[in-house]
Amino acid sequence: MSVAPEDSVRIREATVEDVEGVVAVARDAWYAAYGGFLEPATIEQALTEYYDPELVRAGVEHDDIAFYVAEVEARDGDDDGDRDGLVGFASAERTWSDEVELHTIYVHPDRWGDGVGSALLDRVTSWARGQDVERIACGVLEGNAVGVGFFESKGFRRGTTANAEVAGELHPEYEFELEL
Repeated sequence: MSVAPEDSVRIREATVEDVEGVVAVARDAWYAAYGGFLEPATIEQALTEYYDPELVRAGVEHDDIAFYVAEVEARDGDDDGDRDGLVGFASAERTWSDEVELHTIYVHPDRWGDGVGSALLDRVTSWARGQDVERIACGVLEGNAVGVGFFESKGFRRGTTANAEVAGELHPEYEFELEL
C-alpha cells in the first residue's frame, strides 16, 4: 500500500500522549521485521524490556534525546481499513562530539514503502546537522532485511559486524554510518 495523494504524513516531536502508540507500532514492527529469525518469546521479552511504557515515556521526556513520531491521516473520508494515526517513530541522541546515534526508527508494517521511514530519517538527519556532527550511526540486526535495505538505500555505509544483545541472546548486527 502506498500513501495516496489524499493522505498526509506529518513528522512531529513526540509527547507523552504518544507513548501507547509508540509501543503499539514497536510491537507490530518487531514481529514483522524480526519474526523470521527471532523466536516469539525473544521478541516478547525484548518488547517488554525495551518498550516498557515508562521507559518510552522517559525517552520522550529526556532533554538530550530527539524523539519524533509520524502520523498519517487519510483526508478522503474513506474507512477502507487503512491504518491512520501514529504509524512510525524515531529517536536519536548525540553520543559523541562528532556523532549522533540513531537509537530507533520503526514504521508500522502496513506503511512500509510509503515514505514514512524516509520522512522520519529526514527529520532526524536535519536535527543531527543542527548538532554539528559529522555522521549518524546505527546498528541493524543482520537478519533484518527490511532495515538493512532501508539504510543502504539511504546512503548509509555498512561497517563492521558486531554482536548485539537482544533479550539476553547475542545476534550479529551491522554497524551503519551516514556521513553528513
